[in-house]
Amino acid sequence: MSQFPKATSSARERARKANAHRLADARERLKNQEADLVSYFDATRDEDKIEDDLAEKIDKLRSAARVKLEDARGRRASALAALKARGETYSAVASLVDIPVAEATKLIRSTRRAPVPSGRAVDEQSAAPRPDAGEDSADPAAAAPDSTLTSDGADASASARDVA
Repeated sequence: MSQFPKATSSARERARKANAHRLADARERLKNQEADLVSYFDATRDEDKIEDDLAEKIDKLRSAARVKLEDARGRRASALAALKARGETYSAVASLVDIPVAEATKLIRSTRRAPVPSGRAVDEQSAAPRPDAGEDSADPAAAAPDSTLTSDGADASASARDVA
């Protein structure tokens, strides 16, 4: 009977060792799991920052492109307005640059409706003489300083009068 208690203590010892090994494996698994989760959340944070930076850079590029486009359109309209000021008709200007008469008319007239600078009052701008307005102007819109056309159809009809 002396071997029976020895076998029991040996079984307890083996159970304790097995339990300790299982707990050590569980701790290692939790440690690895925590490291993986930290890596995941760091990558998610980095991903969000990259997307935010990209959106910000795209907005800056779009804004810069808008400014450049507005400048180019303004120069384009000014060039056509200079042709018109030298006596060309709307249809002649349009045919020179191969665009529809309505578009040429719209571009030329856009130079007359420049935005009010922030430093000047509206009264000062309306009192300022317009270089293209005058009695000898061939453009009917130039005779009426406050006339603005709101549709391309009106621009096209004005250009048809200009041709006739």
